[in-house]
Amino acid sequence: MAELVHKHMTGSLSGPDSIELNQILTDPAKRKLFEELTDWHQTRAQVKIMSEGKTRVSWRQIEAAYPFHNKWYGLKKYLAAAAVILPVAGVVAWYFYAKPAQEVIPTVAPGPAQTQFASYHAKSQKAVWKRAAGLAVFLDELKNGVIGYADGEPVIKNDSELVYPAARRSNTLLTDTLQTLRGGYYRLQLPDGSKVVLNSASTVLFASTSGSSERRVSVIGEAYFEVVKDRTRPFYVRVPGLEIEVTGTKFNIEAYEEDNIIRTSLVEGHVKLKVGKQVTYLKAGEQAVFTASKQLEVKTDATLVKDAIGWKDGSFVFKDNTLKEIINELCRWYNLEVQYKGEIPENTYYGIFSRSSTIESILDYLQKQTGIGFLVDGKRIIIQP
Repeated sequence: MAELVHKHMTGSLSGPDSIELNQILTDPAKRKLFEELTDWHQTRAQVKIMSEGKTRVSWRQIEAAYPFHNKWYGLKKYLAAAAVILPVAGVVAWYFYAKPAQEVIPTVAPGPAQTQFASYHAKSQKAVWKRAAGLAVFLDELKNGVIGYADGEPVIKNDSELVYPAARRSNTLLTDTLQTLRGGYYRLQLPDGSKVVLNSASTVLFASTSGSSERRVSVIGEAYFEVVKDRTRPFYVRVPGLEIEVTGTKFNIEAYEEDNIIRTSLVEGHVKLKVGKQVTYLKAGEQAVFTASKQLEVKTDATLVKDAIGWKDGSFVFKDNTLKEIINELCRWYNLEVQYKGEIPENTYYGIFSRSSTIESILDYLQKQTGIGFLVDGKRIIIQP
């Protein structure tokens, strides 16, 4: 298990490794241990040792810190039997279980999280670039290189990334738009050097030049930000009903209209959230949840934050998500519509699997774990409890 934990944290899990790990995680005790081990603040020393090839030594150190090690021998025997009798499906990383809708999320001390900007290559370059003058183009139809100009300097397309030039500060700002379509994924470098990763079916509006006193963008959908520090010019992100103010930080904002919820997950630094007259401050390892009922809740859980940015590294990571939220995300990525036949339970679920998996393999696992029927009919998912 030590090697599997190490591979998970370094993003090097193979398909067979993922299947083996997820079989282990069907045991709630082992899942709890896994979540504790994958908290970077607690295990960075062990990971360093493992990266030097001392896996057995590091596992003994981990065993000494947690109460589950006496069951490891029995677990190995269980896995050997499971490898023979359990089918191996096409989902690269998956485990799934239902929980009561009101279950309390455990609280752990916040700590630094590992991130790597845009380490996941897009499934598709499906994105539309719209200039302030009104011209709109599909970026996947353009070759790499100079595709336009901002403030007289070239704007460059590099595969699934759009790079704006460092621009002089100006009080006259023109707003450009980058929009990903369903099944799309794109990266953006703003004129101030800040970086944005857009998830599928998302939009970011931004100034093509750099403001003299502040920096502002608006987001619909989901985006991950790495904001360049500049205390003289705060950076504002606006989503419907919420404004985020930062000077330099890394965070994820999820604000899809159909989900009726806004999640702000802070990886590094500090941010200030404004909801009307209400002001809330977040620090690294915290997630703010703003619901349709205008309630704002702050959760202190570093694993929640790590899970929230799993999408940009090529994974679906669901934690305490309803089935409708899960289906909405799958539909956005696989460009599908959904039809519900009957009432869907409000249970929440926990699951991890690869975004390169087929939709059929994911729905097959969902059906086995939830008991709900799923059918793909052309470009539509039909769900019947």
